[in-house]
Amino acid sequence: MTVEVERDALLGAVRAVVDVVEARTTIPVLSNFLIEVGGGKLTLTGTDLDLQVSATIEAAGDLTTTIDARKFQAAVDSLRPGRVTIAPMEGRAAVTMKAGRGQRILPTISAADFPKRGAMESGSTFRLPAAQMMRMLDCTSVAMSSEETRYYLCGIYLHVADDRLCAAATDGHRLVRVQADQPEGADRLTDGAILPRKAVGHLRKLLARREGWIDVEHTSAAMAVSMGGIRMLMKLIDGTFPDYSRIIPDHVGRGFTGRPGAISETVGAVTAVTSPEGEKMKVRAVTLGIVEAPGECQARAKDQVGTSAEEVLDVEPIGEPITFGVNRDYLKSLVTLFDESGALTIDIRDPASPIRMSGEKDPDLVAIVMPMRV
Repeated sequence: MTVEVERDALLGAVRAVVDVVEARTTIPVLSNFLIEVGGGKLTLTGTDLDLQVSATIEAAGDLTTTIDARKFQAAVDSLRPGRVTIAPMEGRAAVTMKAGRGQRILPTISAADFPKRGAMESGSTFRLPAAQMMRMLDCTSVAMSSEETRYYLCGIYLHVADDRLCAAATDGHRLVRVQADQPEGADRLTDGAILPRKAVGHLRKLLARREGWIDVEHTSAAMAVSMGGIRMLMKLIDGTFPDYSRIIPDHVGRGFTGRPGAISETVGAVTAVTSPEGEKMKVRAVTLGIVEAPGECQARAKDQVGTSAEEVLDVEPIGEPITFGVNRDYLKSLVTLFDESGALTIDIRDPASPIRMSGEKDPDLVAIVMPMRV
C-alpha cells in the first residue's frame, strides 16, 4: 500500500538515525533502515547490533521493508519539500519515492532479515531533564578512554552514590565526575551502567536539539533513552568500572585560583614555541609553579632542543610554594569545562599527587589530572 509522509518530517527522522548505521558491514541488511508504517505512524530504525535508534513520525499507509540507509537519506534530501509517497514496486524488490514530478527507485531487502531488538523486560525507569543529561555527558566525555585493551574505560559510568546521580569517565590520565540530584526511580543504578563511547556520541547529538524531559529505562545489560518520537537502545559495556572515588583528593589548600580563560591562554602561550621531538615529546608538558619570593605563579615550557618559554600566571597563589608538571593538552581540555564556573581552583598536595580542579560556582563538577615528571 502506498505510504504518504511529509518530506521534512521524514528527513528529520533520517538524520536522527543514520549515524548509527555502519557504512561498511559484512551483513548487508545492517546497512539498511528498517521502515515500518502502520496505524498512522512511520518508524525508522537503524542498528549496528550494539546500538539501535528508532524515530517515529506521522504517516499514512502500510509498509514494512528495509532500504539502504545512505541511499535513502540521499533520496529524501534530494526531494522537494512537501508530500512524499513511497510504494512497493510490483514484481521487484524495490520501492518508488515520489514528490511532485520527481521520482526515486531504491532496492529493498526483506524486513524479516533485520535484527530489531524488542522491548526491554524487567527494566527500571526514571526521568530527568534533557539539559541535565547533556551536561553530564558533555563534561565527562572528554575523559573517556579510547584504549580497547581497557574496554571498561571506553565510556561513561552512570551510577547513584550517596543519593546523587553521578557520571564519571577516566582514561587513566584524566578523570571527570559530575553529580546531580537523584531522579525518582533511579535507585537501582547503584550498581552502575557503563555507556559505550559510540552511544555517548550519538546521544549527545540527539540531546543537543532537545528540550524538556527524557525517559531512561535500564537493566543490567541494556539502557534505553526516549525523547519525543526518538528511542535509543544501547548495549551496556559488560565490565567493572574502577572505584574512582579513591583517587579524588580533598582540598589541601595548596595551589592557586584564577579565571579558567586566563590559565588556558597562558598555558597555550608558553607551549606555542616548543617543538615535539621524538616519541617521548609527542605531548607537550608545562611546568606550573608558585615562585616564593615575589609571591606569584609562573608557567614554563621547554623542549629537548632547548626552546623554552615563561609567563606569569594571572592567578592567586594558595598555600606553600610548589612546582609541578602537567600535560598541556590534558590540562587545557579540563580547564575548558570550568569556563562558566567562576574562579577555578587547582589543588595539589605534592608534585607526585593527583591535581584536583574545581569551580567556584559549580560544586557538582570535579576534574582530576595526573602530574608529569619534568
